Amino acid sequence: MTNNYQADNFVTADDSANCTYLLTIRRVGFDRQEAEEFKEYFDSLRGADCAVLVVDGSPAEVFRAYGAVWAGSCRHETVDPQYKFLNGKVNGIHTGVQIARHDAIILADDDIRYTAADVRRMSNLLEEYELVRPQNYFEPLPFWARMEAARMLINRAWIREGDYSGTLGVTKTAMLRVGHYDGDVLFDNEEIVRHFRLKQAKICYARDFFVLKRPASFKKWIEQRPRQAYEDFVMRAKTAFFLLLPIAFALTWLFDGWLAALALAFVLALATTVLAARGLVSDGATKFFPVSAIFYAPLWIVERTFSTYWALYWYFTRGGYPFGDKVLSKGTGRAWRASG
Repeated sequence: MTNNYQADNFVTADDSANCTYLLTIRRVGFDRQEAEEFKEYFDSLRGADCAVLVVDGSPAEVFRAYGAVWAGSCRHETVDPQYKFLNGKVNGIHTGVQIARHDAIILADDDIRYTAADVRRMSNLLEEYELVRPQNYFEPLPFWARMEAARMLINRAWIREGDYSGTLGVTKTAMLRVGHYDGDVLFDNEEIVRHFRLKQAKICYARDFFVLKRPASFKKWIEQRPRQAYEDFVMRAKTAFFLLLPIAFALTWLFDGWLAALALAFVLALATTVLAARGLVSDGATKFFPVSAIFYAPLWIVERTFSTYWALYWYFTRGGYPFGDKVLSKGTGRAWRASG
């Protein structure tokens, strides 16, 4: 692999570090404020005895600009060109795993923020498990993040393993043993989990381990709506529910009147709120989610219904979901389907 950044301008992993924090990014332009914020975050991770490795797929001039700010705070590498998955983040992960100097590796999206205590807990869990999937929570909480928080709580109530996470802990030994997972998908984090499960790896679904996730801007959140719905297409019953929901309301209104349709809406809102409340009271989530989040569950149902039709539009008009300069036709991949 060729590195576009001079070796003496970044620090290698500290000998005393217990783990590697692997961040994969790609930026089309340089944002100094973002770079400075990341530098501060990287320094806090290094203070928690975790080496920081950033695999950066940005254009050369953008790569150099970020690298100049991060010098002394992380190891900054380009993506190994041998990896050619459609999802560029997967290429960065495989690059980082190959060159990481520790067996314990924390994989995290760019909106994840670990504390020193989180790093220590993840490192300890990776001494026993080969993959650890924690939970996320949002801070701060604009209204759109509250809807996402309600979704997280519903997943915690509905899915035994808990909500899907934007961060994972893996061991390099296991990652190399199980081999490459499907990298031509949108829902790559969960594809890793399913791939490890298929390979009989030792997995910890840490439902009581909460790691901060920063909410997206409102503009980016809007852009993400059809993507999340598209990722759910493999869950046919769930997708069918959201597709049929407006039809059910229309038929109820047509044949039984608006009062019946209003009653149906009330029952659905109550059921989803109760479901979110169940997710809130399990495994210490009340320390990280406000009670008010459960009342946003009905709004999330409305949002996801609209987004499912939006995703269906992308499916029929483009054959997939736009992802950068590519179109990804698969929300999930081989491991998800094989694991049922």
